Amino acid sequence: MRLTLAFVVGMLFLRVWDPWPVETLRLKYFDTLFSLKDPKPSDYLAIYDIDEQALEKQGQWPWPRQDLAQLNQQLLEQGASAVVYTVLFPETDRFGGDTAFASSMEALPTFLSAVAIQDKKLQGWHTGVAMMGPVKESVLQYPGILPNVPSLQAAAVGTGIVNSSPEVDGLVRRVPMLVRVGEELYPALGLDVLRGLAGDPSYQVKASEAGVQAVRVPSFNTIQTDSVGRVWIDWNTTFEAPVAGRIVFVGVTAAGISPMVPTPVGLMHPHRIQAALFETLIQGTAPMRPDWALAAEILVILALGAFVAAVTRFFSVTWVPVWVGGSSLIAASTSVWGYVRFGLLLDAAVPVLTMLTVGTAGVAQRMIAEYRLKLQIRGQFGTYVSPDLVKQLENDPSLLRLGGETKTMTFLFSDIVGFTPISEKLQADPQALVELINRLLTQLTDCVLRHGGTVDKFMGDCIMAFWGAPLDCEDHAERAMLTARDMLLILDDLNAQLDAENLPHLNIGVGINSGQCVVGNMGSQSRFDYSVLGDAVNVASRLEGQTRNYEDWILIGESTVQYKPEWTKYVDSLQVKGKSEPLRVYTLDGI
Repeated sequence: MRLTLAFVVGMLFLRVWDPWPVETLRLKYFDTLFSLKDPKPSDYLAIYDIDEQALEKQGQWPWPRQDLAQLNQQLLEQGASAVVYTVLFPETDRFGGDTAFASSMEALPTFLSAVAIQDKKLQGWHTGVAMMGPVKESVLQYPGILPNVPSLQAAAVGTGIVNSSPEVDGLVRRVPMLVRVGEELYPALGLDVLRGLAGDPSYQVKASEAGVQAVRVPSFNTIQTDSVGRVWIDWNTTFEAPVAGRIVFVGVTAAGISPMVPTPVGLMHPHRIQAALFETLIQGTAPMRPDWALAAEILVILALGAFVAAVTRFFSVTWVPVWVGGSSLIAASTSVWGYVRFGLLLDAAVPVLTMLTVGTAGVAQRMIAEYRLKLQIRGQFGTYVSPDLVKQLENDPSLLRLGGETKTMTFLFSDIVGFTPISEKLQADPQALVELINRLLTQLTDCVLRHGGTVDKFMGDCIMAFWGAPLDCEDHAERAMLTARDMLLILDDLNAQLDAENLPHLNIGVGINSGQCVVGNMGSQSRFDYSVLGDAVNVASRLEGQTRNYEDWILIGESTVQYKPEWTKYVDSLQVKGKSEPLRVYTLDGI
């Protein structure tokens, strides 16, 4: 879980640091929110495009300003209430049409555009701004401004800045309401159109130590801004209505004259961006990024990230996508509801990315841990339990309960009888002795594993095995007795082969007993084995040692016989080391 929590902390750090990839992801998510609302036609605005067709009729751009005076007259006759030019008129008309153009503005209220520039300061115009707080220190600043010809400037009802404020990905989503050039503040074009049509002489701007908070035209509602005075544009308006009774935004759309600006809804000409800004201001539909948004998003990232980290730790891996998907859906739905209902821009992209990242890291960590556990199980049990049991343990490690568990099990000891004479016969070839013993032990071990037993250890030529751990086994006694039977059958076949090879016969003694023991990892902290301890284990070993004294090579304790008495017959009562009372012992019969 430490890794997943580290990812949560990492995502929190990224959100606070907010590098450009994170900011871009957030902005792209906001673009998705912008697209949720259906476009609707404007109630106030119309667009006049000076396109290729207009240039073919009137001539190349720039037109003589007498032609613009005629355009004003044409729009007036069509019923326009005002006209807004997003083209600049910084120089005197070479055709001498400035007077006619200025005169046309007396009949039709006209607004002009200016642009703040990264060049030396030129003479601007005075604007009335009532400031509360450190406004000038907060707004965007430019070295200079490119105004219009003074006669046109004086004739216009108002003039506004058409500068946009591209984001880190180059798209325009916000427009500054005010910019500073020198000691003067200049309004955005859309804001000045709002002021001019209302007849208000000035603006009101409020700022705090955190930056600009709001801008207001006295006749309209307060406009909330970000810390540098920018407003998000609502792009869900179309401007294809007729001119009559509307404010007309005029711009050049002919190819190669006016560069198009990238926006969330595609490339747009500047006059359409300004129209969208004015519509946003007059309708009061500007999306708002509240001051508490960052703190809320950090809390959501922390809460959801920690939740997913817990899910990946305590739930099955197959449930992780369900929880992550459900939590992501809740986060995104809350954000969408906040935008559609209240116009709030709350980021769900980074919280969802956090959940996906933490969930993926948690699942990967679980898979790696489970893989390592499988390797550990395979390494610990693979050589002395059957492959089927190993597979069960790998698929469900919870079946493996280590650390000293008390269980009732059955134990089997098998040892070669008469090993010393055999070793003497082969003393000239020790390697042949080893090969012979390994040949027997291999087949006996396979027999144990075939019956679902666990080979505890090899002690020279002795095999110690048990049933009932690491997996529960209800028929542990029966399995042990069947194993002992098959061991003798294996020995008969092996001895037939040894006769053909002129090698000495082998005999084995088998002791079986059942009872309680402690099973788990035994040894030191640096070296341990999975084994069993208990009196019942010792009895099984003692029984195997007593086989030398009887004709029956298998001796079984009474505690084992009670599971399958019909498989056994009584042999004797004998005294074994460590026991004060004689033990009734049996052997296999008829299976």
